[in-house]
Amino acid sequence: MTNELADLYFGPTHQPCGFTSSAVAQFDGSAGPVVRELIQNCLDAARNAQRPAEVRFVMADVAKDAIPGWRSYQQAFENAKNARRRWHREKGGDPSHDEKMVIERIEGMSKQHLIPVLFCIDNGHGLNGHRMDALLTPGNTSKGSDGAGSFGLGHHAAFGASDLRYVLYAANFGDNSGGELASIASGHTILASHRDQQETLRAADGYWFSRGEEGSAFNGTFECYPSDPPELLADYLQDRETGSVVCIVGFNDFQRDDRDPEPVEWIGQVAAANFSAAICNQEMQVRIEDLRSGPSNRCRELEVCRESLRTILEPLAQQRRAQRGQIRGELAYNSWRTTAEGRLVDLSNYGGLAGVQLRLRLLSSEERADTRVHVFRRGMWIASDVQGLQRRDFARCLPFDAALLLDSGELASLVHDAEGPEHRGVDHRRLGKQQRKRLSELANEVVRCLKAEVGELDDVAEFVPSGFATVSGNLVRQAEKSPKIRPPSGGGSREEPRVGGGDKDTDSPQKKPRQQGRPRPGTVPRYRSSIRVPSGSTTVEVLMEIDDNDVASGSIGIRLRMASGSDGTCEQPLPDSFIKMAKVEHQGDTVRRAKSDAGGFEFLLPAAPGQQLLTITTAAPISNPELLELDVVKRRDLDGQETERG
Repeated sequence: MTNELADLYFGPTHQPCGFTSSAVAQFDGSAGPVVRELIQNCLDAARNAQRPAEVRFVMADVAKDAIPGWRSYQQAFENAKNARRRWHREKGGDPSHDEKMVIERIEGMSKQHLIPVLFCIDNGHGLNGHRMDALLTPGNTSKGSDGAGSFGLGHHAAFGASDLRYVLYAANFGDNSGGELASIASGHTILASHRDQQETLRAADGYWFSRGEEGSAFNGTFECYPSDPPELLADYLQDRETGSVVCIVGFNDFQRDDRDPEPVEWIGQVAAANFSAAICNQEMQVRIEDLRSGPSNRCRELEVCRESLRTILEPLAQQRRAQRGQIRGELAYNSWRTTAEGRLVDLSNYGGLAGVQLRLRLLSSEERADTRVHVFRRGMWIASDVQGLQRRDFARCLPFDAALLLDSGELASLVHDAEGPEHRGVDHRRLGKQQRKRLSELANEVVRCLKAEVGELDDVAEFVPSGFATVSGNLVRQAEKSPKIRPPSGGGSREEPRVGGGDKDTDSPQKKPRQQGRPRPGTVPRYRSSIRVPSGSTTVEVLMEIDDNDVASGSIGIRLRMASGSDGTCEQPLPDSFIKMAKVEHQGDTVRRAKSDAGGFEFLLPAAPGQQLLTITTAAPISNPELLELDVVKRRDLDGQETERG
C-alpha cells in the first residue's frame, strides 16, 4: 500500500495511562544502551544477509513538515497533556517529577524551528512485515535462538534518546514470494492516553501506517505498512539493495552533560568497546557523521574499524569506573588488546567447545591488571566476570588476559540463554538445573585449557614483581607461624586512653555490650594505598586504589593504623594502634564517621572501585609517618546508615 493515507494512529483502549511509560523508563537515554541495541540489530541483520555489517550513524536537522505524522503527533500530545491535567485535578494531586520532565522536553523540542534527528542505517536483510510487527510490539522478537536479542524489548532503548519519544523505521527487503525487492515503513510514538473529538479513549502508543477508513494494524496481512518510505528515510536507502534505517526524532544528544564526550565520539566509544571482537574480525565497521550546525570544535566524523580501535580505546585504558551504562574503559581496552594481539589457543582437545575461539595474552609485571576472561558472543561483549571463569578460578596461575569468542555451538547457546534483556552478564539463575550443570562443565573445560596453556605455580616458586630484590641461596627451613596481631580494643594512639564500653542495653545476661572503638566484622577488598604526611602534621593525604569490582555498592570503612614496628615472630609483639580522625574528605567532599563507632576511629565512604583521593585530618600530630598505614573494610550497611556527603 502506498503512503497516501498514512498517518499517526492511536488505537482505542480501555486503560488510561500517563507519560511515564515503564518500557521507556528502564533506559536513561545515555549512549551505551541505545547505540549497543542499534548496532546489535544491524550486526544480526548483516549476518542473516551473509555479509559484513556496514553501520552508519548520521545526525542532522530536519524541518517539522518533513517528519511523517507531525500534525497528528502535535494534536495527540496536546490532547494527552490536557487529559493528564484533568486526571490530576480530579484526583487532587500533582504530576510526578518524571511526568513533568517528559512534558517539558516534548514542549521544548517542539518549539524548535528545526528538529534534530539521529539516523542509524545498515546493509542487512531489511525489515519485512513479520519483522516490522516484532519491532513495533513489546515482548516479540523475530531473531530466534541465533540472534543476539531474545526479549523483544530492546527497541525501546531508542526512545530514551528521543525527547519527542518518536522513532521511525524503513527498509528494503527481499520479497519471499517472488524474490523481488520491496520496501516498507512505519513509526512508533509513546505519549499518554487521551480522548479524540468523539470522546473515544485512545492509547498512549501511536503507529504511523496506512490504515485507510476501516483498516487496523497488526492484523496479519501487513497491508497497513506503507510500501513507499517517506522522503526523510528513503534518501538513506537509495544505495542499498537491502537494508534498514532507524530515525530517532527529537534526538537529545543522549542527555549528555559537560563530562560526557561529544555525540560522535560517544557513539564511537560504545561501538568500539562493545563490538571490538566483531570489528577486529572485520565482520563490521561503523561510520559516524554529524551534519548539524553547531560549535566549530565539535567532532564531525569518525570511523570505527580495525585500524582505529587502538586510537579510540587507548585513552580509556585507565578508566576503572563505568561511565553511564558503558563498559569500564579498562575492561574494553584489555579485551580489545587480547582479541587483536592474543595468541590463538587450540581447543581441538577439549570437548564441548565447538564454535569457540580462545585468545590468550600473558600479563607482564608492569601491567596493573588482574587475570580476566572476557566473554564475547557473536562479536558482542557480554561480561568479564562470568561465574566459573573468575580470577579465583586461576589462583595458582601467572596473571593473564583471555578472550572467549563464542560464535556458535553449545556454550554460545547456554550463554545466550543466561543473558538478561541488555545482554550484559551471565546469570546462572536464568537456566534450568541441567543447563546450569552443563554450563559449569563447559566453564571447567575452559579453565582446564587455560591452566594447561599458562602453567600453574608449584609449591616453592613465587611470582616476583619487577623492582623487588631477590637473594639467591639454599632453602634451610620454613619460618614458624606467628600469632595473628590483634589491634587494641580501645583504638587511638598509645598515648591516648582507651575508649570506654558502649551503652547499648541488652536483656540477656550472656550478651555483653560491644566495646566501642573495636572494628566491626567485614570483608577486606583488594586495595592499594600511598600515604603522604609531613612529620608532626595533622594532615594526611592518601591515594587509594580499590581493585575489587565487587565493592560497587554499600559502604567501605577506613581507619588509620600506626604499625608498632615489632617483629610478628617474637613471643610478645607490640600491638598496632588506631589513630583518631577528626575529619575526612573524599574526592573533595566531606564524609561522616560511622554512627556507632566512638572516638572517630572509622569513617564511611561510598563503595566504588578505582582510584580515589582522601584528605584526613587527625586529632593529634603524626610523629612517625613512616609507620602509618590505611585499613579498608567493606561494610554491608553500618547502622543502617548510608554515607552522607557534607
